[in-house]
Amino acid sequence: MKVILTEYMEKLGDIGDIVDVRAGFANNYLIPQGIAVLATGGNINQMKLVKKAALKVEARNIEEANEMTEKLKDLTLKFIVKTGEEGKLYGSITSKDLAEKIMEERNIEIDRKKIDLSEHIKELGEYDVDVKLYKEIKSAVRVIVEPDEESRILIEAHKKEKEAAEEEEKHKLDTEIEEEAERSKEKEIEEKVIPAEKDKEPKTSEPGEKDSAKKKSRKESRKQK
Repeated sequence: MKVILTEYMEKLGDIGDIVDVRAGFANNYLIPQGIAVLATGGNINQMKLVKKAALKVEARNIEEANEMTEKLKDLTLKFIVKTGEEGKLYGSITSKDLAEKIMEERNIEIDRKKIDLSEHIKELGEYDVDVKLYKEIKSAVRVIVEPDEESRILIEAHKKEKEAAEEEEKHKLDTEIEEEAERSKEKEIEEKVIPAEKDKEPKTSEPGEKDSAKKKSRKESRKQK
């Protein structure tokens, strides 16, 4: 189904463009939302005039977006926050917080909806966040989240405690491995020594063999008599 876009839509087209879309998408979303109209002869002629005016607005918007890109160039936003012992923030940093920080740092008003933050920042670290200025024009902003002094001391203490526990566990495991190796070695020696000692023991006659030998001796004694 062919429709004419009445405004820019990412990945679909710009104002005045004639695009071919599924009928359901057009009838249930694009047309009811005022994003597109049917591609009739009358609408096409009307949208030609609209597109001509839109091109002038487009040029101005692009120029302003490029100027904004220069103003935001190399911008780093630093947040000093309070955290728990594992570095998790009490609360989070949102796109609204970033917009306010940009105003504070560069005196530039940015719509928070243009800040491409997929999820709120909840951990310490460094983040690269895109600010969508106009269509495909965007600017990258570096965000650094660091703990305040009290939180830093708490994190370091927890880290040392955790490292000590891991070292103790490692030592325990190494000791168990050594003891098991020693037991295996002792068992191996026993398995070699005991059979050898048995081979050295004098052989003794079985009870039946002893009786037979005695009888044979008595017979030989009577014969001699």
